[in-house]
Amino acid sequence: MQSGRFSTRITSAILALASVAVISACSEDDDDSPLGLANDNTTVRFVNAMSAGTNLDIAENGTVGTGNGNIAYGSASACTRVNDANPQLAVRAANSTTSLPGFTPSFAAGGTYTVLVTGTVASPVFTTLDDRFTAPSAGNAAVRVINATSSATTGAGNWDIYVNPGTSLGTPAATAVGRNRATEYLTVLAGQVTTIRLTNAGSTTTLQNISVSSLLSGTVTTIVVGDAAAGSTQLQVFALPPCA
Repeated sequence: MQSGRFSTRITSAILALASVAVISACSEDDDDSPLGLANDNTTVRFVNAMSAGTNLDIAENGTVGTGNGNIAYGSASACTRVNDANPQLAVRAANSTTSLPGFTPSFAAGGTYTVLVTGTVASPVFTTLDDRFTAPSAGNAAVRVINATSSATTGAGNWDIYVNPGTSLGTPAATAVGRNRATEYLTVLAGQVTTIRLTNAGSTTTLQNISVSSLLSGTVTTIVVGDAAAGSTQLQVFALPPCA
């Protein structure tokens, strides 16, 4: 974790409050607050899907903690415990001390959230997604798909989503999923590869198939789908486990 510069006059009591425990990348049980506040009651992480390949820092009370610095496109920050009423979070371009404009978090106590960051440094877009889910039943897992594309992607940006489609597509599992939106958690069979098919809303023509690796029973995974890389027509796909 990047540590602040503390004056030698700061008392040992304040230093004790400022100490930070080493945490795992995604742990709700640990506290990544640089102040170690006992009332940190909400878990949040950030996903970088900004255009132009801008890396991000996530600062809490001015400090960029372990796992929250230099977050590349398609990557997520650490799962960080904050206070819902006063999270003291800022999103910055990596190595900058200037916060990106427009981030006004709204969390509920006891919640778990993913904040999707899209747009550009000049005009960022922050979308807060509620990560609550009902654990899948025995033998099943769950997948959520986030549309993190921008206007650079061909098409209207609204997708119908099919799970393990056959020769006949049948009914989509989710419809008209627009940019900066997510599906509900979709039930899939555990222990086997799952195919997620994207089509433009109302169309049966395949936009892209996404192969999801075999998942353990009772687990959930978020699939973030972003713009194609330069020189490619394939949308970029990133898998994120839940904050445990």
